[in-house]
Order: sequence, then structure tokens, then C-alpha cells
Amino acid sequence: MIRTKNIALAIIVLVITAPSAFSEDRRSVEFMLPGCQFEAFRPAPVQDNQWSQAFSCRDALEVAVKNGPTQPAFLKACVPEDTSPHDLARMVVEFLEKSPERYKERFDIRAAAALHSVWPCH
Repeated sequence: MIRTKNIALAIIVLVITAPSAFSEDRRSVEFMLPGCQFEAFRPAPVQDNQWSQAFSCRDALEVAVKNGPTQPAFLKACVPEDTSPHDLARMVVEFLEKSPERYKERFDIRAAAALHSVWPCH
């Protein structure tokens, strides 16, 4: 009887947690890139989720720019204040698209590397 309850409990736990195990990592390049493409190339988003993706990218890039000067030396970036969000996103998208094998990596780290490649602090 106890074994049957344990098996039933295990099945319930698997059913509840399985969808989250296969969901997208919201921190990955793969998840963030479409929103950044909307911001970079300005195709007008059509659906609500496309707008939210674009805003998520813009917000993440604002954080990356703000944190740029405080990053370790190999990621430290000093983005000029007059850089538009559009130009910033375009540069990051171009950098990210050069390495599709790294799309599963964290977006914040790859974006910091992109900023550093163009605007390293001197």
C-alpha cells in the first residue's frame, strides 16, 4: 500500500514538473534574440508577445550597458551615452548571430561580450 502511494506521488510530481523541465530558458540567447531582432531591425511587432520580447531585450541591454564599466576586464564595456537603443541592439544581434552554437548560453554574458567587443573600456 505504501509502495503504491509512493509511486502515485512520484507520478504526480513528474506530471507537475515535466513542463517546466522542457520550457525555454528565459536567460538564454536563444530566448532573447527574437526580441532583440525586433529592436535592432525595427520590423513592427504584430503580436503582444513580440512587443514584450522587444521590451525584454531593450531592458536587458540597458542593464548590460549600466553594468558594463563594473564587469571583469574581459567583459568591461564603456558604451557612449549617445548610443541609441536601436544601434545597441543591432550591434548585439550581429555579434550574437555570428555564433549560433552559443545560443544556449546566458544572454547577459553574451551581450556583455558583444558590448566589450565594440566598446571596451580603456
